[in-house]
Amino acid sequence: MPGYHTGPAAHIGFLTGARHSHLDNAGYSIDQKILIKENLSPQELAKELLKEEQWRQILSSLVVCFFARGIYTPEVVLDALKMSGFDLSLDELNKIGNKIIVEKNRFKFREGFKPEELRIPRRILETVSPTGYLDEEYIKETVKCYMELLMLEPEPTIPNPV
Repeated sequence: MPGYHTGPAAHIGFLTGARHSHLDNAGYSIDQKILIKENLSPQELAKELLKEEQWRQILSSLVVCFFARGIYTPEVVLDALKMSGFDLSLDELNKIGNKIIVEKNRFKFREGFKPEELRIPRRILETVSPTGYLDEEYIKETVKCYMELLMLEPEPTIPNPV
């Protein structure tokens, strides 16, 4: 278990992230926010994780260091892109982030990733986190919701060579 045992969002982020890293969707950050407000339903948490990962895909594609993510707001990114000749709306930029994460997941699925076969390590359920003990069913339900949201994206228009 990595040092990011902050609550359910961190571990759900590891299970669902494009690279299964804490950097994919900042589940740890969502857990910190949960500490100061009410718990999220599996559907709400899945939406938060996916939204954050979609934005991080944009930042990663632009080779922005995640330590600087607070500086590179959507407005700053849009302005920089506009100066480079890319006049995009926020909606268009978000769609690009979504397309990137969907394509990365298509690769994972093609290579054998099966979210329904994910194993929740007992250790994370037995070790108290800042949000309390983690609920295995909540984690599984949130992973399921995340995958359902991810698969809402239509097939790509570019033919897949495989």
